[in-house]
Amino acid sequence: MARAILIAAVCALLGGGPAPAAGPGGAQQNPIQRENALPGTTAWQTPSGGDIAVYASQITAGDGDEVDFHVSTAYRYRLVVYRLGWYGGAGGRLVACTPACDGDEQGHAGGPPVGVNPQRAPWPVTDSIRVGDDWTSGYYLAEAVLTSGPWNGKVATTFFVVHPPATTPGSSILVQVPVNTWQAYNAWGGKSLYDFFPPRAYAVSFDRPLGVMAQSPMWWEIQLVRFLEREGYDVSYQTDVDTDLDGSSLLRHRLVIDAGHDEYWSGAMRDAFDAALADGTNLAFIGSNDGYWQVKYADGDRTIVSAKSLSDPNPVLSQKTAMFREIGRPECMLMGVQNISVVVLRHALDYTVTAAGAADPWLARTGFHAGDTVAGVVGREHDQLNPYPMSCFHPGLTVLFHYDGAGVDQNADAVRFTAPSGARVFASGAQQFSWALDDWRSDGSEFPEPPVQPWRGVPVDPRVQQFTRNVLDDLTRPAAPSGLAVQAYGGRLQVSVAASPDPRMLGFVAGVRVGDRWVRLCRGVVSCTGPAPAGGGPVTVGAVAVDLWRRRSAAAFAVAQR
Repeated sequence: MARAILIAAVCALLGGGPAPAAGPGGAQQNPIQRENALPGTTAWQTPSGGDIAVYASQITAGDGDEVDFHVSTAYRYRLVVYRLGWYGGAGGRLVACTPACDGDEQGHAGGPPVGVNPQRAPWPVTDSIRVGDDWTSGYYLAEAVLTSGPWNGKVATTFFVVHPPATTPGSSILVQVPVNTWQAYNAWGGKSLYDFFPPRAYAVSFDRPLGVMAQSPMWWEIQLVRFLEREGYDVSYQTDVDTDLDGSSLLRHRLVIDAGHDEYWSGAMRDAFDAALADGTNLAFIGSNDGYWQVKYADGDRTIVSAKSLSDPNPVLSQKTAMFREIGRPECMLMGVQNISVVVLRHALDYTVTAAGAADPWLARTGFHAGDTVAGVVGREHDQLNPYPMSCFHPGLTVLFHYDGAGVDQNADAVRFTAPSGARVFASGAQQFSWALDDWRSDGSEFPEPPVQPWRGVPVDPRVQQFTRNVLDDLTRPAAPSGLAVQAYGGRLQVSVAASPDPRMLGFVAGVRVGDRWVRLCRGVVSCTGPAPAGGGPVTVGAVAVDLWRRRSAAAFAVAQR
């Protein structure tokens, strides 16, 4: 009853009608809902292979930008671009072709890689496509399709992201795409930030195709994308590079989701996340091993540099390209959990619902009970509660799911906590958490080694889907008003709340209990005044906060004596 009248009061503040939700319940369709109503296609799932390779000069682009492509092949080909999403299950929409969807052009061999730190593909621009003003923010897949020769019909693929415009407010949800990690593992030409082909490089370039060992958005990201867009959430996407260039972009959204395996962050990215959390931005880490290594950019953000060691010659500790925990910024300060070690086991790793998790509101209506398991989602680079908790203490932190490594493997934990700003944080701690959300799977061709095969059988779990809906419903709301106080004087009630650090707040709406019903009292930014109900004795006041997306918080309550 209390919540219902306060919701009605919010509606009155906003001019009538229900406040739009982040997903399908809103009064108007958001861009993602409109986009996914367009005809889709499964043609984007063309098998890769053959004598052809491609990369783009831009990993991120906006409305009106040119995306330049570099294609290397001795055969004829065409370039086809798809946006990845839901589209009724088809998973993609054709948005552009060059020279034409029924045409092709003669290719030219691009030559071997040059350089070591970094190594690049020195190929000329062969094709350019302009981002249209009707291209919705999202993941875009470009396929160079062979139209002649022994591999006719095979493709080479690359990806870029169309980021949202710099408007306030932006979409309710922002997804950060882990492009740094794609390239850190990418050993095209023989060099990566790993010892796959020693000696490892200390710098890698975006100016090369995604080759052997490269991380792929088709591993742990596409399932999240399909789920978000199938559910109709108001979401947009940007890359690690975008966050580095404009950390304030996170503040244009209520919730920021870090997708997949986002292991390599710049210092500016970490600064942006810390500032967003301090200002009331909710965070969700739908993956694991995030923000592990500090990197820096060079060559106009086309090169990632990391010594991966405190031996980095930079004399300033905070600027060394080492582990964030080695420079005094452990990941668990931001997420509550962090990766400790990696042990490759030849079987899937399951989560178990904790007793605290079973009682948590985020697990309501899921069907989960304490001791229930979630099959296979934990993965291989999972996160756990910091074994040195005093350096990352978060009051009220709740462990929702747990994997017991039994002394052979590290544990894993999915956690939630509330920051001092009132912002809420969810960290899944599980590399394959998104696999429980959607059943699309890679055919395995990108995976670097056979032992990964047992993990490909992770089933979709409707309980995890409902859990994620609950999480997103909560994390797309602002924090409840803090410091609510009420004073009665002269037949009136003065209501006050603490000033919010969140620049996206409109204010609050207060209601007063009269008998067995609630009556709208007043609205304000930090204070408001309204008539007290007749009679004497204590009076109960409730208040909800409202933000720029017209999303309402949970209610706070206070009692005034008269």
